[in-house]
Formats: sequence, structure tokens, C-alpha cells
Amino acid sequence: MFGRRYITVLLVAAFSTVGCEEGLPTEPTVPLAVELSSAPATLTAVPSTGVTIMVDGAPVVLPWKASFAVVMNLEVDHEPVAIISVTNLVRQAVGGVIVTPTAPDRELFLFDQRPRDSRLEPGGEGVIEFDVWYLLPNGGREASVNIGVSFTSEIRGAFNSTIEIPVAP
Repeated sequence: MFGRRYITVLLVAAFSTVGCEEGLPTEPTVPLAVELSSAPATLTAVPSTGVTIMVDGAPVVLPWKASFAVVMNLEVDHEPVAIISVTNLVRQAVGGVIVTPTAPDRELFLFDQRPRDSRLEPGGEGVIEFDVWYLLPNGGREASVNIGVSFTSEIRGAFNSTIEIPVAP
């Protein structure tokens, strides 16, 4: 009697396992991500040529400028993605460490961004070129530039990729 019960349990387990696999994907599902890199990897700010912005009704000169490109790479085994937005931020740094200014001081910046593409194909590459002019509360040029790119895929929906790029002192 013990032998028959053992065989029955094995048969039920075998059929249960086969039934559970029905409908599962046959290939591994890889998380969707777009790799971001910058060219150059570390930015060098140069003196700006008189770019100003209005702050509280007064013109403020942005004394530093950095130019760079963000390169976006999509893996071969992913579906196409569309770029839906780009965000940017400049934060002051000292010795490679982000230093948050005390109120009312704040970082002031202006970005000019030039995307070449609005869609990435599998195995493809996209580029967004940037110029950024900025003024830091400490008056220095060392900073961190943060770029965030939002993407959407027809299959997996929206997701973000970000990169933090140092600006040398």
C-alpha cells in the first residue's frame, strides 16, 4: 500500500508541474533599461560669454559654461523605446561632494539641449547634446550635472534612466 501511494504522489506532482508551466514565457525576461553615458565623462567648465537670466526681475550673469553629450544605448534584446522627457539639474560640489546651499542661496542654471532622436531601436544609440551655463552660490565652477531621461515602451510602459556627470574644479 505504501508503494502505490508514492507512485500516485509522483504522478500528481509530474502533472502539476507540467500544468504550471503553461503560458510562461519561453525566453528570460530582461528588465528594460537604457544605458546612459556622457562624452566627456568629466566636464570642464569654461568662462561664459555674458549669458544672463532674470531672477526676481534683475538680470544675473551665468559665469560658467560646460558642453557635453549624453549617449543612450538600448540592448539588442529589448523592444523600441520613445523618449518622452528630459530633466536636468546643476548642483554645487566641493572636493567631489555635493554641497547643498543654505536658503535663500541656490544654484542658477540654463540648459540648451539638442536631441538628435526621439526613439531608440533595439541595439541602437541616441544622442542628446547639451550646453549648460550656471552660477553657484559659492562662486566656484565645481559642480554635478544630473540628467534624467524618461522613456516609454509599448510593452512595458514608462521608465527612467539617470546619469550624474561631475564638473571638474
